[in-house]
Amino acid sequence: MRLQPQCLQLDSVLQTVSVLEAVIRRSFGPDGGQVLFTRDTGQTLLTRHGTRILTALRVEHPLARMVVECVRRHSSVTGDGSKTFVLLLASLLREIQKHTRKARREGAGAKRLAGALLDFGLDELSDVITVGVAPHGSSLSDPHTPGQTDTHTLCRLLSAFLHTRISPTHAEIISRLTCELLSHWSCHGDFINEHFPALHTAVSGFPIGCSRLLEGQVIHADFSTPLPLCDHGPIRALAVTEPLEPSLLIGGTVLEVGGANRGIESVCVRLGRGLDSVCVILQHLGVSLLLSSVRQSEAVLAAVGRYGVCVLECVCEDDLTLFSVISGAQPVSDWAVIGQEHVATVTFCRPLVLGAHRFVNVGFPKTEDRGRPHSLVVCGLTEGQTEQSVCAVRDALHMLHTTWGPKHRTRATERMARADVMEPCCVISVGGTFEFLLHHTLLQRKHGHTHSVTHRHTSTHTLSHTSTHTLSHTGTHTPSHTGTHTPSHTGTHTLSNADTHTLSHLDDPTVSEMLAEALLSVPRQIYSHNPRRYLEAHAHTLSCIRNLPDPPEMSAVLSADGSNMVQADTGSGSMFGSGSGSGVKEMSVWSSSGSSSGVESVSCKYQLILAVLQCLRSLLSVDTVLHANSSHTLAHTCQREEEEEDDD
Repeated sequence: MRLQPQCLQLDSVLQTVSVLEAVIRRSFGPDGGQVLFTRDTGQTLLTRHGTRILTALRVEHPLARMVVECVRRHSSVTGDGSKTFVLLLASLLREIQKHTRKARREGAGAKRLAGALLDFGLDELSDVITVGVAPHGSSLSDPHTPGQTDTHTLCRLLSAFLHTRISPTHAEIISRLTCELLSHWSCHGDFINEHFPALHTAVSGFPIGCSRLLEGQVIHADFSTPLPLCDHGPIRALAVTEPLEPSLLIGGTVLEVGGANRGIESVCVRLGRGLDSVCVILQHLGVSLLLSSVRQSEAVLAAVGRYGVCVLECVCEDDLTLFSVISGAQPVSDWAVIGQEHVATVTFCRPLVLGAHRFVNVGFPKTEDRGRPHSLVVCGLTEGQTEQSVCAVRDALHMLHTTWGPKHRTRATERMARADVMEPCCVISVGGTFEFLLHHTLLQRKHGHTHSVTHRHTSTHTLSHTSTHTLSHTGTHTPSHTGTHTPSHTGTHTLSNADTHTLSHLDDPTVSEMLAEALLSVPRQIYSHNPRRYLEAHAHTLSCIRNLPDPPEMSAVLSADGSNMVQADTGSGSMFGSGSGSGVKEMSVWSSSGSSSGVESVSCKYQLILAVLQCLRSLLSVDTVLHANSSHTLAHTCQREEEEEDDD
């Protein structure tokens, strides 16, 4: 078998990513359009969703498939940033190419820079964002009610997010309904995210304006018994996962008995009495609604009908699980241990017709921990349009889960046991605000690094309010502790291996400069239809930075010499803007459409940059691509080689 290896160069990697970038640019930003895909079957796909666009391309190049898979995995976790992922990846590759173009070994230099970028992202990026970006944002938490979400900020976040997925008209409707859905549930979106398949119903053939919220839960099954239930409660319900009928009465079972027909009749009578005893138990418990995950026999339906019990058959697992979680009653799998703890109480049970489907709507009493449950009905003229709206809501819930997620701790944070880590729930205005702020902070960090190296032999740099590390002018760049102004006699201090690894990539300001320049590709594309707006937005961000007082912790980032291992001193302990009471005014940048009301998640942006840096490292780690043949071709090739050897 002869395989033709293909050696990869940086130019070929950049060319492959640039092709994907050219595709997603058409739908990027608030002014981006939708992409229409047609298939051989005649089906069409009209979408703005970056992951759907990339997966619909069905790329064949191995590197392109790697990029698409990285985008898909990132989007499945955070629900956000698929198009920005490709833009930032292509921009970083161009920066690496620019810095390694004159190098003798371009591939080795590219790998080194990619590794340095990833190390910087894992070690220092969270700290840079915490002190350079987060103080200019606001919090998703309500400052007046601890533990609660600010509804106004939540609506701004969802509206800005959904405008990048679906059309503006549809985004306004879906964002309003999603905000109402979250407000009805007195819990964070994690619960809704986990049970979203059972909490929504997609209905095609109706305009999206018909989408609405329904109180209670929609059971995606219809009544199997003709006896209707009254639509006012309370109603006692029971969920079962096994047939009520004894196994010997199920059709197809062979029963061997001795004697005449009287023996068979006696067995049937005895089993029938067993079924009646089950119905008596249901009547004793006051059960009038039965939710079954399996299909019941005609004998069971007739028996429970005589006792006034309505049956819902073939209830899906998601619906049954959500019903059990909300009601607190576990499904019955063994009739011998049935009791009051298995019985749930619902406030109403009524039939529900949505399009061509018949469902059942059940309600639950309001509780302290979850509020009053509601379900979402999403409508659309076509199945594709409805599916896009549903996927947009699902991605929004993933994004909220990331925003509400735990604090981000870097490797340096874990080792130093620091407290100044990136807090969750931080949001910032859309329109490139995050990229402009991080770009400015990284450049200031680079200039601070250069200034520190130039003057390291004449003076030491100390930070206010805390003791810091400084780099003394030695051949090994080792820091000396300067908690006081007493000069060190030797000027050197021994570092542990872990600290040396953390600070190794900080000696090269190229990493900060490369990432800073690559970040600007995002706002440039946002304002690509109006370059003047880009300049205005950038200038507006810089003016806001100058007008705001420098936080005490900003000097730690600008030093960029390892001395940023300090705890932030913000008075109230908050790193957020006005929404959290820190006294810092939230910065806003105009979007290209003239709106500045939307916000985006800082945590999602941080996760996005890390995912891009990891993908970059993986791409540049590939040296050679081997194109393997199919199994049939391989077998034929091996057979031919064996024949040639025999002939020889």
